[in-house]
Amino acid sequence: MTADSRKSGSEDDVSIGVFVCHCGGNIGDTVDVKKVKDAIEQLSGVKLVETYEYMCSKPGLQLIKEAITGKRINRVVEASCSPLMHLNTFRGAVQEAGLNPYLIEMVNIREHCSWVHKDREAATAKAIDIIRGAVERARYLQPLEPKKEPVDQNIMVIGGGVTGIFTSLELANKGYKVFLVDRAPSIGGHMMQLSKTYPTLDCSTCILAPRMVDVGQNPNISILTLAEPISIKGSPGNYEVTLRRKPRYVDEKNCSSCGECSKVCPGKAPNEYETGLYERKAIYIPFAQAIPSAYVLDAENCLRFQKGICGVCAKKCKRGAINFDDKEKTETLKVGAIVVATGYDMMDPSKFGELGYGTHPDIVTNLQFERLFLKGLVKPSDGKVPKKVAFVLCAGSRSPERGVPYCSKVCCMVGTKQAFLFKEMVPGAEPWVFYTDMRAAGKGYEEFYGRAREEGVRFVRGRVAEIVPLTDGSNRLLVHAEDTLLGAQIEDHFDMVVLSPPLLPSSGTPELASLLGLQRGPDGFLLEKHYKLEPVDSTQGGMFACGCALGPKDVRESALEAMAAASRVTTFIGKGETTISPEKAFLYEDRCNGCGECIEACPVKAITKAEANGADVVINPVSCVGCGVCVPICKAGALDLSDCTEQQLMAHIAGISSGNVSPKIVAFTDKRTGYKATDMYGMDRRSYPHNVLIVDVPSAGRVGLKHVVQAFATGADGVLFVEGEDSIMGMTKFREHVNNLRREVSDLLGVKPGRISTVSVTLPQYYKLDAFNTLGERIIKMGPLEPEVRAKAKEVLNQIA
Repeated sequence: MTADSRKSGSEDDVSIGVFVCHCGGNIGDTVDVKKVKDAIEQLSGVKLVETYEYMCSKPGLQLIKEAITGKRINRVVEASCSPLMHLNTFRGAVQEAGLNPYLIEMVNIREHCSWVHKDREAATAKAIDIIRGAVERARYLQPLEPKKEPVDQNIMVIGGGVTGIFTSLELANKGYKVFLVDRAPSIGGHMMQLSKTYPTLDCSTCILAPRMVDVGQNPNISILTLAEPISIKGSPGNYEVTLRRKPRYVDEKNCSSCGECSKVCPGKAPNEYETGLYERKAIYIPFAQAIPSAYVLDAENCLRFQKGICGVCAKKCKRGAINFDDKEKTETLKVGAIVVATGYDMMDPSKFGELGYGTHPDIVTNLQFERLFLKGLVKPSDGKVPKKVAFVLCAGSRSPERGVPYCSKVCCMVGTKQAFLFKEMVPGAEPWVFYTDMRAAGKGYEEFYGRAREEGVRFVRGRVAEIVPLTDGSNRLLVHAEDTLLGAQIEDHFDMVVLSPPLLPSSGTPELASLLGLQRGPDGFLLEKHYKLEPVDSTQGGMFACGCALGPKDVRESALEAMAAASRVTTFIGKGETTISPEKAFLYEDRCNGCGECIEACPVKAITKAEANGADVVINPVSCVGCGVCVPICKAGALDLSDCTEQQLMAHIAGISSGNVSPKIVAFTDKRTGYKATDMYGMDRRSYPHNVLIVDVPSAGRVGLKHVVQAFATGADGVLFVEGEDSIMGMTKFREHVNNLRREVSDLLGVKPGRISTVSVTLPQYYKLDAFNTLGERIIKMGPLEPEVRAKAKEVLNQIA
């Protein structure tokens, strides 16, 4: 490719239309849209400025189409909400009007302006500045064409609970090959630990076990237990996932599940399926209905592995299914789509000392109560049948100071169900349910709650303050609480206490999310692409999530999301091909000197030496993720990035840095996580100084020395880098990169290091963007950049640009 082949046409050819949205008052109540319109109309190249109440509505989109077809607008700037919300909507409208969809620039004046600033004049001034930056960038937008790639028809479902099972069956029954991956020795998840399900009180095992058998017998489903992903390569529609599979030490196909090995095994350990209430052998089957129906050996509690003795299980096995030499292995699978259905874990309530968990065996969790109920319900302490049981809801939920701030959603109905079943099972039983607010929002839930009240379940609105085991030998528990409806203190004795702790993301969620490039919300659960409109899609193409991987939910809702995820997967891979984004690095071949620095810098190894000769390099467009790290590395200027070219980025910086807002901070924010965090900060209506203006970039690595100098030369007084902790650069390289820039800028311009700052964020920690306030206050104290320093920046820019 030659240098000229990627250049924009002359500015005379560019006709820009700007469309400003009121967003029904979300923008217009804070930003003076009329004043914005008047200011933007004065900019060179802007042929049209339109405002409308809802630009994303059909009439609003029609305004854009008519401007393109009737007024010959060939570049569009849309100023409204976050591009994460409606960029595709506006690109679609532009394309329908005959314009390339990449000739639109969307600027966020809602989450980044009207929702974070209360001062109307200041918000208006900022809106003008950030629209100006978009207009300047739009001058250099180029038409781009996505590529089509064939899609692998295999699918991986991670998580073998009820959601993963239903997803796998739905996909397999549609004819797709499914790899169902679970790190446990059997599929089934938490649902197989339950007694009955509310509100119909169906037997949990009776519902799920037949589906588990269906999974095991379906020729389109391969069950991979004791397995978890450790690496992933490729792109949407063509992923290569490497799994690590722990040794089972038992041949699944050869094991007949006779149980003779377990009978003679002397090793013992707490039984996970029984929530630690009972013991199992070192060689065991997780539960009677386990799929695969094969035993597994726990090496950590096996005498042969720990002390070099025993081995009686192998001698007892007539089929020779036990293999002590079994080793951990890896397996790489090619799939077109991935569904994450990793379920939940439960918070350990022992962290709440006042609730007494762990101090007395008769204080149990609601999941442990399920197992006790199925065993005939006797007290763990003395084997007697309890008569009076306290069910304590919100044992850590809705407690931002010590537990979790969110409602775990299922606890009210779980407690009601367990109290109801206890009342039915034990003659003369006295179930008390202590609740914060009774939430029964589901089909038949309110009726079930009313039925429990009619049957004599006592509901007390009030938090339990303390649970104290008595020392009089009675094995009873003293519960201190308050009835907030009656305004009365409660102090009563109970035979058992059942705690409902919060539901948490499964323990491997942070690592899996990082591996797959998925986002997590403030609650730690995986984040949907759009909570309402795309509730099981992720922000990564070809990846979906459902069930409790996204947040607490019950069996019915999990099954619904499983069906939704299966449908979305088939929509994605059913077309047989996928679209590859054109936003990739490209090479000016005539400038490349073959130094190879870009090869070393590329974090995904998408750049390699060309085979034709030893000097040039080639870029794999499928492997390239468009991070832009390679561009500032290249001293010869041979590399650039489509849709974030040097022309576009430099113009954007100049446009946003000039203007009336002073002193001004340019915040280079990575698109993957940093930008989403700024959106969440805005949605939370947290305020920060109006002099912080955001320039979105693929990653901090896309920003080089000349871009920072450009910011200072054209009006910025401070620079902030906002990078997600899941950065493709990695946190160490991110900090090194910014430190190098800080040192170079200081040496060249004499800019004080305090004017350049960084913040790393995750979506759950979007509040770390309070750094906007910290740097904003610092720059205000430091004042605008000295005129001689800005003049020096312009000189240096002429030398290095």
